[in-house]
Amino acid sequence: MSTKLITVSRAQAEIKRLQAYITLVEEYQVDTLEKWIIKEYAYTNSIAEVVKRANAKGITLDQSYAKSVLKGKPSDELHKMLRSGYFARLKPKKERIY
Repeated sequence: MSTKLITVSRAQAEIKRLQAYITLVEEYQVDTLEKWIIKEYAYTNSIAEVVKRANAKGITLDQSYAKSVLKGKPSDELHKMLRSGYFARLKPKKERIY
């Protein structure tokens, strides 16, 4: 594991950013299945894991529906963040030509 050098001020800014994200997820109000999917995705970063957790709770959920919720028009700040991260993961990595 390589260690990147970082300034104290950058580390403090990163801590604030991460703490804000944690607070956003923990305080996220789940009152629909769609919001439950979004919150679970925030914890797992995995559609497959969200579906597995739903089925364990007795909720019938398939991957295509969970994906459609995540890809759908963002309804709030958390959804917006997770959607952009999801699409960033899906983009194929561009091959570098040296």
